[in-house]
Amino acid sequence: MGASVPKQFLNLKGEPILKRTIAAFQAMDFVNEIIVTAPTNYVQTVKDYGFAKLHKVLDGGQCQTRAASVKLALEALPADTEIVLIHDGVRPFVTPELTRAVAEAAKTHGAAVACTPITDTIKKAETFVTETLDRSQLWSAQTPQGFTYDLIKNAYHQAEKDGILFQATDDSMLAERLGTPVSVIQSSPKNIKITTAEDLLFAEVLLQHREQQGQAGQGNFTPKRLSIIPAGELPAGISDSERRVNSPAQPAPAAPPRSIKIYTDGACSGNPGPGGYGVVMQHGDRRKELSGGEAQTTNNRMEIMGVIVGLETLIRPCEVDLYSDSRYVVDAIEKGWVTRWQQNNWMRNKKDPALNVDLWQRLLPLLDKHKVTFHWVKGHAGHPENERCDELARIATADFA
Repeated sequence: MGASVPKQFLNLKGEPILKRTIAAFQAMDFVNEIIVTAPTNYVQTVKDYGFAKLHKVLDGGQCQTRAASVKLALEALPADTEIVLIHDGVRPFVTPELTRAVAEAAKTHGAAVACTPITDTIKKAETFVTETLDRSQLWSAQTPQGFTYDLIKNAYHQAEKDGILFQATDDSMLAERLGTPVSVIQSSPKNIKITTAEDLLFAEVLLQHREQQGQAGQGNFTPKRLSIIPAGELPAGISDSERRVNSPAQPAPAAPPRSIKIYTDGACSGNPGPGGYGVVMQHGDRRKELSGGEAQTTNNRMEIMGVIVGLETLIRPCEVDLYSDSRYVVDAIEKGWVTRWQQNNWMRNKKDPALNVDLWQRLLPLLDKHKVTFHWVKGHAGHPENERCDELARIATADFA
């Protein structure tokens, strides 16, 4: 920016950019608490803004990267936090509609990111052009980005453990590393990040137009939930301004359903206790491995989670052969137990409630979307994919122990 103060404290029509950004979240009734990391000399300045929801202003003077300042804020969150929204302090045009859509998608899927379609033709080049990328599959990542509390804490922990945390240019890429499908919410080009002098001029024009129109946000723009970013399918070195998804902005011609094989397994130490799941997906010669876990869970929950994560990774409807060594999962679906529980208001019988209802409710729509055939395989019997899933699940469990 070339300014004498940090860019978030530059005035935008008489008010600091950061103050306008905080004010946007202050006005959202579904946002409970705001935490800001600020340069050392500006901590009191931010506190003096006087916003009621601004519970903490953290001294981020020692933070040399974006990820470091986010990590500092995550560590200050209350342990009972449900949904975490991470937002750039220099995006003051964020709207309640977009923020709510991101939060709701994060609650459903675990992770969500606001994006806009790329409209320019994108070239991959060194000295000369090596490839022209299909822009119908390219998106520019914005904020807010939303996550469940446990997921984003684990994503940061794992990235730090692997020594790559401070290379991260946004937060959703850390969730992707865990094998978590990230929901894409279409945003507006007006949700700009003010990083240059030209951006500031454009922001002044936007603000003036909004004030003239009496708009509280970005006009009548309605965020749209588009698709899921499949974990592990982003090319190495992709930036936060080029997020690749497998769903074009415009509906593609109908294609025959893909035939996919998914192998899953779950593990738990203590049952309940720390647990994990492993997933192996195969499509022709392509293979993908996913894993994750929770600090306090059960073996059955991890068995179901493996199935859910594998199916949620698929963008369009597929024909799926799904292999699991869990009789609980396979019989619950194939013998119609889950359907009966659902019809009985999630009661197994007159006295006993069904268990893991939240996961069954998450799984059933996926079974409507895809044609899934369940196959039971005997565990620890030398089946190569099942053994690999078991290994992934045990490794994930150890990460939470």
